[in-house]
Amino acid sequence: MHWSIRIALSIALCSATLQGQTANLQIAAGSSHGVLLKTDGSVWTWGGNSFGQLGRKSEDDWGLAQVTRLSGIVSIAAGQEFTLALDSHGAVWAWGQNKDGQLGTRGAKDPREPAAVRGLPRIVALAAAGTHSLALDINGNVWEWGAFPARHPGPAPEQTSNLPRITAIAAGDRHSIALDSSRHVWVWGDHGAEVSFSPGQLPGLSDVVAVAGAYQLTVALKKDGTVWSVGYGAAGQRGNGAAESSSEPVMVIGLSDVKAITARYMDVMALKNDGTVWNWGDNHYRQLGNPAFNQEEENKPVRAGTLTGIAAIAAGGSHSVAINSNGTVWTWGQNDRGALGADPESLNQSDVPMHPGQDIPPPCRELFSCLTGSGKLISICGDQDESNVGKWSAIHYRFGPVNGPPDLMFPADPASAPPSLFFSEEKRGRDPIRSIRFSNGAYTYTVTYALSGDGAGVDVKDAKGRKVTSISCAERPEIYDDYLRENLPCDPKSPDGCKTPK
Repeated sequence: MHWSIRIALSIALCSATLQGQTANLQIAAGSSHGVLLKTDGSVWTWGGNSFGQLGRKSEDDWGLAQVTRLSGIVSIAAGQEFTLALDSHGAVWAWGQNKDGQLGTRGAKDPREPAAVRGLPRIVALAAAGTHSLALDINGNVWEWGAFPARHPGPAPEQTSNLPRITAIAAGDRHSIALDSSRHVWVWGDHGAEVSFSPGQLPGLSDVVAVAGAYQLTVALKKDGTVWSVGYGAAGQRGNGAAESSSEPVMVIGLSDVKAITARYMDVMALKNDGTVWNWGDNHYRQLGNPAFNQEEENKPVRAGTLTGIAAIAAGGSHSVAINSNGTVWTWGQNDRGALGADPESLNQSDVPMHPGQDIPPPCRELFSCLTGSGKLISICGDQDESNVGKWSAIHYRFGPVNGPPDLMFPADPASAPPSLFFSEEKRGRDPIRSIRFSNGAYTYTVTYALSGDGAGVDVKDAKGRKVTSISCAERPEIYDDYLRENLPCDPKSPDGCKTPK
């Protein structure tokens, strides 16, 4: 099920900026949940809800749903396990975890419905990360509440002193960031270069138009479209080709023409003017969104899948979110608590972008599988009878990423109809060559393999029998050959049938 929101877009930068009083389509990401603001001012959430960060009561309800009792919202932000919203009157609403006062109210109660944050003037922008919150008022003053190690303002909002007039704010997991009207960057907290209670100007950065924060890392987007970073970089999140920290700003390599940035924990994202998305840093949960890069860390930008036409992005730390210019939302990374909008029992993580609410096929019990050079799996799957291990049903073909929904599955619903997969065997030398064939009407797919040796893979032909492509197995396939032979019908187009000639 694809989830598309067919509404006009007017996208704000991912760092908090001064806004008007009409809603833009926006997205935000917490550590295990996602937030969507529609242009009608309604707020929608999905993912983990252990602390009520979705704005609903049930902890097991991970799917997309509207946050009730909210209207006229113009901006959103998400912290580790909590959510903030700004309405058209300049009032801030908060819900979710409140252990450190990050909701702006006293006590450890975790409200599962939005509650107003008291003691604030008219607010025009929000930011949140970790366990602290930031707000920018109409006069360019910054307010903060909650906790991070270098400073503990407490549950009641306090105005941050020693700052010039501020035009944009961002929150790192352990520090705060502000951009002044002269396009200089100010930081305080544990920001990698040092730990400071009072804001100080970050040297070496000028002409900055947007800011973002991760764990002890500050990221800046300059007017010329280049991205710069300073601070902690052990996971490669500085993006300069090295996994090391630095108190001096460095330019992210291989990136230009960038229009928006976002960051969380050890993961950084950039959106280019051509609508493509780029990630770098931590990839333990495949939050870079590209199966060709399956290492756990990446110190230079990697394109997220084949996404195009993206208008806004949000980093959640272990998962990522993007929204297309036509209103389609994409997610990738960790899903152990439903952050991708999919059932956590069916999907642990996805290394390719998918849609929240997308139906996830059941896990594959493999009769045949091999890994291709591009990091994708060719699989023949089936359901095994627990009372009879030799009996299989609902046999189907899958091709796609190691984790996440397949690029192609045939039949689309293997449980509803017998699969149109055929088995054949051809004598070629000492070891017979087996093949499994199906056609979806436009193309014919033939999986070829032998019990020993190389040469396994898939040939794809068009309706006229012309070869379209060949996909080779990079690793020796795993095969339950006898089960395939016994459970698939003999291929009527095979001259040798399904038994090895004597």
